Amino acid sequence: MKLSITLSLALAGACSAFALAPGSTVRNTAAVGTTAFDKPSSAFVNNQQHHNHDRQYNNPSSTALSATATASSDTIQKTRGGGGSGGLDIPLIIYFALWYVGNYYYNISNKLALKATGGAAGFPMTISALQLGIGSLYGIFLWLAPDARDKPKVTMDDIIKMLPVAFCYAGAHSASVFSFSAGSVSFGQIVKASEPAFAAVLSQFVYNKPVSKAKWLCLPIVIGGVILASVNELDFAVSALVSACIANMFAAVRGNENKKLMETEGLKDRIGSVGNQFCITSILGFLLSIPFVLAKEGGKLGEFMEAFKTVPALRSNMLASALFFYGYNELSTMTLKKTNAVTQSVANTAKRVIVIVGVALVLGESLDFMKLLGSGIGIFGVLLYSIIDNFVKPKAEAA
Repeated sequence: MKLSITLSLALAGACSAFALAPGSTVRNTAAVGTTAFDKPSSAFVNNQQHHNHDRQYNNPSSTALSATATASSDTIQKTRGGGGSGGLDIPLIIYFALWYVGNYYYNISNKLALKATGGAAGFPMTISALQLGIGSLYGIFLWLAPDARDKPKVTMDDIIKMLPVAFCYAGAHSASVFSFSAGSVSFGQIVKASEPAFAAVLSQFVYNKPVSKAKWLCLPIVIGGVILASVNELDFAVSALVSACIANMFAAVRGNENKKLMETEGLKDRIGSVGNQFCITSILGFLLSIPFVLAKEGGKLGEFMEAFKTVPALRSNMLASALFFYGYNELSTMTLKKTNAVTQSVANTAKRVIVIVGVALVLGESLDFMKLLGSGIGIFGVLLYSIIDNFVKPKAEAA
């Protein structure tokens, strides 16, 4: 598993090299958007944000560059779908590749770490919490390293306001890890693809943010695909299904709570960057996870420590999965902020297909016809849900 650790360190390093290095030559970074904390429109990324404007906040020359680039940003976005005009956007292609590779290897290394300790009967809560903790250490390193990332200037009141978002972040991650420990990764990913259904219900009935009729009509496709994929699932487990649904609920709540949080006056300036917000959320999420680790698995932490010392597969895969998790989430937000809404939806759909099929093949999970058919229908429904308003609304307005 030295290869996994090497790849994860390379992924984390790439995250810094492309987004944090002084004098970075990443194309059109200043034209990414006018609001660094705008939420990407995707299932999991709607909860995460990146640091590709870290240096810009406190650098006058960078601010001037942003003002100069703003005039052409709209044209660039239209012609590139996230890439530069007149040619390939090489950094963007690298972001996509590293995002996909990181997500793919996270799912594999995470499953292998869980298997090494007995799956659902082992230490899923402990492993999920440590993944957040190890990722947080990398974020803290970026604050301490010279010319890497400016430290946030948040107050204690800001930290308190961020707790609900951090709690939902930790809850979504822990529930996902438990789902993967109880059943196959491919099945967990299929169920997690139905997150838009949870987001729609919460937005409509809890947060009073109406969802269009077109989006509601897409949800039966998503849910039907998940049901179809579950019919002949050889690794089906009720606990895996319930845990994935709980993860979806936490993720949907976090997305809405994050929107409310970012409306706090002056908070964006005090945080400084989306990368800082992600790191603070990870730190708080790790701390909030500790009581649940002690309550659920505290009585056998001695067994975990012994396994950690004697089982190489646990050590290497847990470290690799933690770094892959932090790195791919940072890179995914960077990538999605450099693309338009349709490209984001297609990218997330392609990513989920690659993960479901690729991980199933590597781990020897079932991939029968009904599972593939249901996965395809469900993922198509998610894609349609993500882009339907771009096509339906203009027609309605024209009418």
